[in-house]
Amino acid sequence: MIVAFGVIGLLILFLIYFVLRAQNLQKELALLRHSNKQTNSKVTYTYRNLVLVTDALEKNLTSRIESAYKSRLIDQVQYQALHPLMQNFSTIIMACCEKGMSLEESLNKALLNEDVSLEDIREVVKALPSNVRMAWSKNTADGFIAFCQMVTATVNGTTAKPTKTPTAEG
Repeated sequence: MIVAFGVIGLLILFLIYFVLRAQNLQKELALLRHSNKQTNSKVTYTYRNLVLVTDALEKNLTSRIESAYKSRLIDQVQYQALHPLMQNFSTIIMACCEKGMSLEESLNKALLNEDVSLEDIREVVKALPSNVRMAWSKNTADGFIAFCQMVTATVNGTTAKPTKTPTAEG
């Protein structure tokens, strides 16, 4: 009889333990759901802003490359290779960020409907300064952003130009 009461008491203690544990897990699950909602809201907000920023940057880069071409700072071949990159800037960056594609993969996808090939772009990139080529060679979204900024800044003359050092003649 005492053994039976002991077993029943032990089972009641186990029951109380599991009920309290279940309640704590339910509270933790509710907190995690709330945290997940907040995180998803922040991610959605950030994503929308990223799209807006890349679209604005795309327009800016496109106008800079068009301005450089109109001013004859770049030739026809450079313009034909660089203009589609600037026009598809947002698409390329979003493919890298959303889908985890490399720059080369997103470029191939973006250039499907363009007249220029990735090989044509590489030929133009070879003629650019080494710091611009280094940004291009990263094969990442941040490298591509830096590349586009440097290309449009270089062709528009907004980067610091090296000054001549005084010589004994001058």
